[in-house]
Parts: sequence; C-alpha cells; structure tokens
Amino acid sequence: MDLSIGQLSRLTGVPVKTIRYYSDIGLVAEASRSEAGYRRYDETSLARLELVRALRELGLDLDTAGRVAQRHTELRAAARAHADAVDAQIRQLTLRRTVLRALARGQTTVEEVHRMTAFARASADEARRLMEDFLAAVFAGNPGDPFAERMRGALPDLPAEPTDAQIDAWVELADLVSDHAFRARVKQMVDEGARMRAATNVSDTDRASQAAGAEVVKRASAALAQGVRPDSDVATAIVDRLVAGFAAAAHERDTPAYRARLLEQLRMFSDGRVERYWQLIGVINAWPEQPSIAPAYEWFIAALEHSVRR
Repeated sequence: MDLSIGQLSRLTGVPVKTIRYYSDIGLVAEASRSEAGYRRYDETSLARLELVRALRELGLDLDTAGRVAQRHTELRAAARAHADAVDAQIRQLTLRRTVLRALARGQTTVEEVHRMTAFARASADEARRLMEDFLAAVFAGNPGDPFAERMRGALPDLPAEPTDAQIDAWVELADLVSDHAFRARVKQMVDEGARMRAATNVSDTDRASQAAGAEVVKRASAALAQGVRPDSDVATAIVDRLVAGFAAAAHERDTPAYRARLLEQLRMFSDGRVERYWQLIGVINAWPEQPSIAPAYEWFIAALEHSVRR
C-alpha cells in the first residue's frame, strides 16, 4: 500500500492538516517520501492513524492516544482510566441536570439557588476527600478506635439522581463536617472514649454497654411518653435500674461516685450534632428512618442529675 497524504485523509476522514501535524510529532510516521519530497504512507500508517482517530473520538487526549498507538501505554489501562473519568463526568452532569430540573419546577429563593449550586459543585471525589479529611482529623492519634471502622464503613453515597431531601442532607452534612467546632467536639469524644477504654478495659461497643444504652432508649422513651418528670419518685426507680445496667457493663458498683462519673460521661457523649450527622448519612444513603434517641438521653441525664444532687 502506497498512499499520498490526500488519499490517507479521504480513507480516514482525518484532515490533511491534522495528518501532517501527527507526522511532524512522530505520532503517525510516514513510510517514505516521493522523489518530489511528498509524504507517502503505508498500511501501518493507516492502522496507526485509524487507532488514534478512534481514541480521540472516545475523548482520550492526544498525548494518551499517542502513547497507546506507539505501545508505550497498554490500551486496556488507558481505556480503564478514561472510562473512570467519563463516569465521573456523567455523574457530575447528572447532578447538574437534577439541580436544573429542581430549579425549573417552580419559584426558587436565592437561598435555594445557593444551596443547589453548592451541591452541584461537589463531585464524588470532593465528597470523599471531605469525609476522609474529617475522619482523619477526629481519629488522629486513635487509629484503632472501634468507631473509626464503623464511620469509614458508612460514608455518604449519593445516588445518580438524588431527591431534594438528599440534596439538602448533603449540603448540611458538608457544612457540618467542615465546622471546626463540630470536629473538635467529636475529637474530644473520641479521645475521652480512648481514655476510658484504657482505664477500664471496657468499650462502649461491648454488648453489655450497648444493651445498657438500648435500655435507656426503651425506658426513658416510655417515661417521656407517660409524662414522668425526671425529678419524680417514679424516675428515681427507673434511674436505679438503668444505672445498674451501666455499672454491670463497666464492672463497677452503683455508688454515688460512680453515678457522678456516669453523669459526666453521658454529658460528654450526648451531643445532638453527632446524632444529626448519622441522620444526614441515613437520608443520603436512603436508610430506613430511625427515631431520635436524643430526647430519651436528655430525660435520663436530667433524672440522673437529680439523683446525684440528692
């Protein structure tokens, strides 16, 4: 096969100017030159040019397409990397489409526009980096914390076409984990948990500890529903039973000193923002909605505080 640059252009649909440039940079080498100095191409040149054209049509940059064509880069690896990049672009465009359709549905406030555009700017990689940075900050110095694995295994995963509620949840979560005060509070809780485990060899992830916590939710919620005051005699009986569960889990005796320590621990680890964190993760990941446990713990803390003060 002996082709002029014009013939090669007609066969491949690639402009002559482009073929000439590819030849100049060594991407599609000419087979020879005519006596008049014109470039001549053969079947190898044709195959190389068709491969480069196909890769460029798929969106690969010229440098990558050239390295593949010259066998400096494996086609499979280049295709995989580009497919991943295309996936990210598709996801980002899908999110933008979702935001635009939401904006088009009706009257939208300035605040809603800011909220949705902030969401549209957040790519999957940015979301992952934000969460990884948050977890690295709060678990610094405590890599073996039992909650670290749990939190890393429950990262937000936005669907391709999120609902308005999921958009709202993501924007709120991004603000929450970026808040320095929230990070400091969670770090304080992590550090205190590590100190307690080292001192007692008991983890709040132990079954007995979890059972004691579940009992608080059950009995304190019932007390709230029945209108039981935290400073009543009925509350005192409930507190006695709940404290006994925590004391048994911690291998301690129910003494005034223990109750005072338990009260401080409950105050330390009861923070509505942490519960809100998990609620937002649940909305984003479409988990079944769970009732808030904050009111139950607030009642128990108030009742225990009354017991300690007596």
